[in-house]
Amino acid sequence: MFYLLKRCLQMIFILAILSIALFGLLSAMPGNPVDLLITSNPNVKPEDVARLRKLRGLDKPWYIQYLHWVWGYHEPAVPSKLLLATPITMKIQDDQIKVDLSTHLIDPNYIPNKTTLLELTKSLWPDFENSEFSRDIFKAIEKQDTVLLSTILAKKNANFSSIFASMINTNSSQGIVVQGLFGAKASGLTLTKKLDTDPRIWFTLTNSYGQQSVFFLTDERTSFLDPYPLQLPLPNQVVENDKKIFILDLKKFALENPERLHFRLLEEGPGFLSDDGIYRNKFEKEGQSVITFEVKKGNADPIPLAFSVEHGVIGNEKKFNRGFLFFFTGDQEALGFSQTYKRPVYELLFGPEVVCGNLQIDPGENCDDGNQKSGDGCGADCIKEKDNLISKAQIFFSGKIVQSGRIGNTLQLMLPALLLSFIVAIPVGILSAYWQYSWLDYLVNFLAFIGISLPAFWFGIMMIYLFAELFPILPAGGIQTPGIYEQGILQVVLDRFKYALLPTIVLSILFIGRWIRYMRSSMLEVLPSDYIRTARAKGLSEKVVIVKHAARNALIPVVTVITLSIPALFGGAVLTETVFSWPGIGRLQYEAILNSDYYVGLVVFLIFATLVMLANLLADVLYILIDPRIRKK
Repeated sequence: MFYLLKRCLQMIFILAILSIALFGLLSAMPGNPVDLLITSNPNVKPEDVARLRKLRGLDKPWYIQYLHWVWGYHEPAVPSKLLLATPITMKIQDDQIKVDLSTHLIDPNYIPNKTTLLELTKSLWPDFENSEFSRDIFKAIEKQDTVLLSTILAKKNANFSSIFASMINTNSSQGIVVQGLFGAKASGLTLTKKLDTDPRIWFTLTNSYGQQSVFFLTDERTSFLDPYPLQLPLPNQVVENDKKIFILDLKKFALENPERLHFRLLEEGPGFLSDDGIYRNKFEKEGQSVITFEVKKGNADPIPLAFSVEHGVIGNEKKFNRGFLFFFTGDQEALGFSQTYKRPVYELLFGPEVVCGNLQIDPGENCDDGNQKSGDGCGADCIKEKDNLISKAQIFFSGKIVQSGRIGNTLQLMLPALLLSFIVAIPVGILSAYWQYSWLDYLVNFLAFIGISLPAFWFGIMMIYLFAELFPILPAGGIQTPGIYEQGILQVVLDRFKYALLPTIVLSILFIGRWIRYMRSSMLEVLPSDYIRTARAKGLSEKVVIVKHAARNALIPVVTVITLSIPALFGGAVLTETVFSWPGIGRLQYEAILNSDYYVGLVVFLIFATLVMLANLLADVLYILIDPRIRKK
């Protein structure tokens, strides 16, 4: 027991060191989520790139990013937003413009407490406690998961989702502070401004984290005025490097000859603004601030303007993303989120997928209103089973099946390949050694060398050509026949066997040749031993001598080779799964590296490392079972 405990502690230490090394290497590799965004959108603005790097922590050293991955991090607080989905009404009364913003503001950082969520749910669905969704609703309220709660409410009524979101937005606006600029005044969430020559109403929104955003509204009189000397709105600016002085040339936003423009910073604005429009400031703390200034064109009256600068990311204390370590406490989402597949990593690796009829659904998808869609057999009964995830046996025998994730698909190849390799290699290696230099020995060695030398991708392509193209008796790739689940359990099993046959053979043939050579070599060392001659001298049958004495002792070095081949077999599925389009973990690792999907790549690499160490531990245990001498030590 002490030995096992010591080995487990060693494994934990090695995995920790390995995870640090892997994270450092992946961080140093070219390509990250922001680079991919730039590649997919060549028109992305530099300030957007800088902001994304800050929001995702990519501007921090790699070891800070690693700590965030291991322990977790707070999501960045987001400035308040002005919703313009519906027109904002401006009322003119007593020579004043009056604007009510209460239904147009949103604080993205707002998370309703449990009491508020319960009240909102009851206002939408008074008798939800008597429905079949009551347990799921209470779970979502307990977790304060507004997205999940909205999804559940939408199952009752599709309109509930939008109504629920609107109610949350209205509640969130209560924590926003509105402040008027340039003559505008704020009372709560209502703005007022005297009717004058400038119809624009400037104001700022400040959330509970002190982040300020600047906005302006206009009325119908704007079209009769001369255009502003600068383009509006001025884009939100982002400080790329907190250690340097932020510099912005406002002349680049000029709509006419910038040499005629003169700039001056207003008292409310921090920093320094020169007459030629160069703004400088060294922001001392993280947040987002509004800078107010005025621009004068010739002898005309100066025009007040404003823009906002984001200088550092503030963590949202109510939104904490748990890191990798929390996975061992039962938090499945702690493994991270795949940017490539838009799914949690745990769900991608281990999560169930329900197949209804000939449609395979990812968890989280819904059929339209619970009805069958395009003849795919995905009705309300299957959706209910998917959401509740009844036992796999129940779903399987009801004509629907829950498939395991990518790891499960790889195990469907690896375990048969491992078993096939062992069943073939060990007996053939024993026979080849026993009949050394016979025609059988030469034939076995010839075939073993061919198996060792064959590239997996080439052998796979040849197998596809022979058995899927030249003699079309097996499928060329994939994991199942569409619609097979409607034909009964036996057909499902036979269909899966048919699809797995070729990749299993390709995966096992590479190891059969190696294991034959190892077993033959080990047997040749054992057969001339004194204890083998002694066993024969005692009158034991040749079968007992070979099987009980020779083969058992010859297996001791072979066990090391076989057990350490398990991770290689698991990782060797990369080429095999790619050639046969098999959705397993090997192919997933390949795609994760290509797409810079860090979370997926790290978890898969650590799974391989864990397999290597477990294989070593398994080898030690098998030594004890095979060799009694080790047991006595």
